[in-house]
Amino acid sequence: MAIYQKIATQLREEISAQYTPGDLLPPENQLADRFDVNRHTVRRAIDELVQDGLVRRHQGLGCRVVQKPIDYALHDRAAFSHNLNQIGLGLETEVVGCRVAVLPEALAERLALADPPRIIELQTRRFIGSEPVCLIRHYLFDLPDDALNNFSEGSLHTYLLQNFDLVLQRGTTRLRARMPTFDECNQLAISRGIPVMEVHTRNYCRQSGALREYSIARSRSDYFEYRVEPTP
Repeated sequence: MAIYQKIATQLREEISAQYTPGDLLPPENQLADRFDVNRHTVRRAIDELVQDGLVRRHQGLGCRVVQKPIDYALHDRAAFSHNLNQIGLGLETEVVGCRVAVLPEALAERLALADPPRIIELQTRRFIGSEPVCLIRHYLFDLPDDALNNFSEGSLHTYLLQNFDLVLQRGTTRLRARMPTFDECNQLAISRGIPVMEVHTRNYCRQSGALREYSIARSRSDYFEYRVEPTP
């Protein structure tokens, strides 16, 4: 094992046992003296921790330990904001874009729809504190064109319940990990080395069983761990 990898292993163990989210690692020169190596070797070791999502570099400040991934349960309750609130985390919503459009043909084929329907396409970015953690593209079916004109914050599904008596239930969910695009890096404030988890979800009306939303969420893998819960 290379020296920098040994140092990274030692620092991982120390972060797990001794550090809490928000703590700063010692400066590189102090770590170099401690391990009796040059700063380039220390920097390579810290690069490993950054790639793992354990620490984040801050210009002029140093390397800060990030919080442990959020244990997020995928169950039949489809509301992202509600699910995070249930575990004590507040979530802020930013509307990035909203338009009336025709569902993309490729997605219509995936959903076995003969003719791409007219939908509302909503794009949101979600924050925990000041940290952007998730981008979501929502395709909403069978709503008036102006249905989301007054939606600007909070939970989308709570808004749909309060304004349209629409209760959504999670159906098929598909997950995959991939490396982020440059735009996703900018919007989520991550490096190219941190994967995103892409979650495709079909949400159905609980009352009628009709498909009412298809969502594509791209979340930071250093913030979330997804846990699948079977329907009781």
